[in-house]
Amino acid sequence: MSKEKKYTEVIWYGRGGQGAITASQIIAEAAHSEGYRGITTAPSFGAERRGAPVAAFLRLSPEPIRIFSQIYSPDVIVILDPSLLPILKLHEKYRPETAIIINSRNRPEEMELQHFKKVGVADVTRVARDNNLTMAGVAILNTPILGAFVKVTGLVSMDAVGRAIENKFGDKAEINFKTAHIIYDTTEVFTF
Repeated sequence: MSKEKKYTEVIWYGRGGQGAITASQIIAEAAHSEGYRGITTAPSFGAERRGAPVAAFLRLSPEPIRIFSQIYSPDVIVILDPSLLPILKLHEKYRPETAIIINSRNRPEEMELQHFKKVGVADVTRVARDNNLTMAGVAILNTPILGAFVKVTGLVSMDAVGRAIENKFGDKAEINFKTAHIIYDTTEVFTF
C-alpha cells in the first residue's frame, strides 16, 4: 500500500475460464473475515469467451472505501497466464514498486520483470496438474495462486483463505486448499 492511499489495490490478470475473478472474490471474502472494512472487487472483460483476456480489480482497506473504478496504479498484480505478458507490457504501464505475482517456472529476468522491486514466481500450472486439480484436462489456477498471493503480500492469512475456499467450493475445498498451501511453500520471492 502506498503512503498516499489508505487502501491496497490489486489487479488479477488471466484468461476467461482460468478464474481470475473467482480468485479476487476469494481474497475479498478472506479479507472480510479478517476484519477489513473496505473491500471492493469488480471484473473487467471484453468478449465473453473462454481464453479471452480478463481482469479483476480488488481494493482492500481497514477502513470503508467508496471507490469502484478500475485500477490504474496497482500495488499488486497477479498474473495467472504468463502468455499475457507481451499484451500487458507491465514495465511500460506500472510503477516499479508494484509487486508482481506470476504463474511461471521462469526467473523474473527471463520474463523481463526485473523492473519491479518484488516478484513472486510460482509454478501453479505444474502443481495443479500434479495434484489432479483440473477440469476437462485444463489446470485450475485460481485457488493455487492464492498461496503465492498470501506469501508475497501478507495481506490475509492462509487460514482465512482456507475458510473462503471452503465457503466457495464445499466438498471440493480440500484439494483447492492443499494446492494453495503447496504454492505458498514453493513460491520464490525475488527482490530487485
